[in-house]
Amino acid sequence: MKKLKKLLSITLVFMLLAGVCGCAEKKTPTNTVKNYLEQVKKGENADFSKLLNKNIEKEDEKAGEDKGKFNESEKKILDSMKNLTYKINSENIEGDSAVVNVTATAPDLAAVIGEFFKKAISVAFSGTNKSDEENEKMYDSMLSECLDNVKLTERTQDIHLEKVDGEWRIINNDELAKLLANIDPSMFNFQK
Repeated sequence: MKKLKKLLSITLVFMLLAGVCGCAEKKTPTNTVKNYLEQVKKGENADFSKLLNKNIEKEDEKAGEDKGKFNESEKKILDSMKNLTYKINSENIEGDSAVVNVTATAPDLAAVIGEFFKKAISVAFSGTNKSDEENEKMYDSMLSECLDNVKLTERTQDIHLEKVDGEWRIINNDELAKLLANIDPSMFNFQK
């Protein structure tokens, strides 16, 4: 389950990046979305790295692990985003609100989670007793194996933006999760 939390944390990082996204040269909603998607695709955005590390550290503190440590499955998730392709279909601006419709071909992490759950449940009911550390390694390996088979699927999503202080900002992170990872965050209860 800790691996699933980390997988979801990484997905949330992509969503949260929208909150820190925005540079002076972004003058249109379309450019804001394009720049955001390019940052995700390249994985070179400093704000993204800080946000990812901060989110991983929170999970690691709860799990008692080394801070900032990326395991094999987390690296594979980030690498899979490099295969992202997208097409901006339309832009609709009404005052300080805008909607950009995007079609993306991106990793289908929902299918990966489903495959991981099947394997994890069968292992959980196998009756083997392992230490927490052994379980972590086993589940990471299992998730990593599932990520080896990640498929790219095409999705179309409306991305909502709002003009704040003269700059366009993405306002609904759930839409990005659906577009980039095929995960609907509303299906998960993140309350602790």
